[in-house]
Amino acid sequence: MPDSDFIARNSSFFENIQEHRFLFELARHLVTRDPPRLLNILRAEVDRFGFDLVLSVENRTRHVQMKTRSGKPHGFYDISDTIWSLPDGCVAWVLYNPKTLEPTGYRLLGSPLPPLDQFAQSKKRPGFRRVNIRQANHRVIEMSDLATLLFDQIPEMVQG
Repeated sequence: MPDSDFIARNSSFFENIQEHRFLFELARHLVTRDPPRLLNILRAEVDRFGFDLVLSVENRTRHVQMKTRSGKPHGFYDISDTIWSLPDGCVAWVLYNPKTLEPTGYRLLGSPLPPLDQFAQSKKRPGFRRVNIRQANHRVIEMSDLATLLFDQIPEMVQG
């Protein structure tokens, strides 16, 4: 069982395995529905444009900035302003148990994104907003809820 210091020192590793787990769980959930739906996954080679993943199901495409959180869901994240200008942009958090690494829930900022001006500008990073995980407009949701929010709702206009 990794302790919190070990997780912090190796945060990229833990973020990566949680992203893989997220993609597996989302794809599994979609393909086991009736009717089954396939998930197309594109990964950003460079995290420069405000998103980590482009996920598509049928004619619906989402630009997703992925975040992970072990322990209590609190804290601020710098989120690129660019996500607000992308079609169906959103931020998805995977919450997980630091002892077992099992997901404990998800949060989503999006569907639709709240207006950009609701979030303070980052003092350290121009072009970024300070977003508290508690500001997610869909909180403590399960994968079935997240899949519905991502791919079953009618897209709303991007707000900026």
